[in-house]
Amino acid sequence: MRFWTKKSISPEVRRRKAGFGIVEILISSLVLGFMIVALNLLQTSNRDSIIRIRSRDGAVAVAQEVLDSLSAVGVPSLQMPTSGNKIVLHKTRQWDGKPGASSGHKMTVDYTVRLGISNDADYQESNASYYHTTQHVYAKKVDIEVEWTYKGTPHSINMSTILR
Repeated sequence: MRFWTKKSISPEVRRRKAGFGIVEILISSLVLGFMIVALNLLQTSNRDSIIRIRSRDGAVAVAQEVLDSLSAVGVPSLQMPTSGNKIVLHKTRQWDGKPGASSGHKMTVDYTVRLGISNDADYQESNASYYHTTQHVYAKKVDIEVEWTYKGTPHSINMSTILR
């Protein structure tokens, strides 16, 4: 068995073992560059997902606000337009701080709300006596569609409920 000592290693081998060569440095730089690009893409993807989720949560909040305001008005006063088309509203939601940016940045999403209200005949009750017939609307079905655009792609949510 032979033991290697510093003196037994040739000067050429010692020179090759002295440090990193240009090829090793280039390869490590290339690997590090790929890792930085991958992390940047991951962060951008996460930011886009958060913005998409905030937009959808905002659409649900807009739909709930419309339902709450209709409920506060009361069922008897809810009427569809005579043309039979849906009622169209425009709402805007704004958040402070866009993910990944400074807190001074504002994120704004514009929503289009289409509101459909059922006919009175669908939820009507009649009470008759010898003297008088009374018709009472006890509920109405409300359909809400909220639309918005994110990166040129349209998105929407639909909600239906019965207001009593």
